[in-house]
Amino acid sequence: MKLRVAMIGCGAVGSIHAANLAKQPEVELAAVYSQDLESASSFASAHRILKVADSLKSACAGADVAIVCSPSAVHFEQARECLKAGLHTLIELPACGSSQEAEELQTEAGQRGVLLGCAHTARYLQPYAKIQLALDAGWIGEIQVINYLRCLRPNVRSWTDNALVHHAAHALDLAIRWCGEVEPLACIAAPDGDSAQTASILARLPSGGPLSVSVSYKAQFPDSSMSIISDRCTIRTDGFSYLQSDLHELRFSGDEHKVYVDAIGSQDADFIAACQGKRSFISWSETMRLIRLVGEFQTLSVLSPAGRA
Repeated sequence: MKLRVAMIGCGAVGSIHAANLAKQPEVELAAVYSQDLESASSFASAHRILKVADSLKSACAGADVAIVCSPSAVHFEQARECLKAGLHTLIELPACGSSQEAEELQTEAGQRGVLLGCAHTARYLQPYAKIQLALDAGWIGEIQVINYLRCLRPNVRSWTDNALVHHAAHALDLAIRWCGEVEPLACIAAPDGDSAQTASILARLPSGGPLSVSVSYKAQFPDSSMSIISDRCTIRTDGFSYLQSDLHELRFSGDEHKVYVDAIGSQDADFIAACQGKRSFISWSETMRLIRLVGEFQTLSVLSPAGRA
């Protein structure tokens, strides 16, 4: 029997989810919901979705799985309603706004006996996945330094994204997966930690070395780079199109858009398989650990003179 999927949100990322899910023979795109019914209708036509729902409740009716890829500010409320309706629920990052909300979603999923997951998409990008495999094989050794930079052009949209809780969080997720817990030291976010359009954070890795992450939504020239220095090698990547290292095994070249689309597709396939009981998915406890860490950086930003300026 096919799993019936409700798409909650119909933006650019939602289109990638829908296109990938439509290729899975065990999936049926049953419904789409958005407050913008005109956009939802166009989205449904483009992806051959059976129903354009006029409410979230209607979208959940008759569905088995929800993919929440709506504006970040409504992720928590919409995910909670999907869980209450008994749907396995995958939420785009950021999954919610606080540890308390994350715990509430976990409780709801447990009571309903459904799977709850967050889109840790960076883990599925080929360059970062190759780094994980090399770490698991013991080729990299202990990581001493991580420097990450992501600059994006201003994006005109009906809602406000947050550089700290979204794109910086992806880099943090990779760092704590690769290195274990990191120690937050400083955060500068403008205009503040709750609505950051530019954010820079500094943390201490278990090795004692620095983790630095800088993200800006104000750039006219997009840029993305990560440098990793370990006790055995040095690695450079943009996370999408290239991976370079003095280790021969850590090399990659590809198309940025295809790598991104494939990452979302692989992630969705894993989540669907987990909903069917065929494999496990990224545990919600890992998502909660990330949410707590981002919250610590937000607190540092709020308490610092620069954060209040």
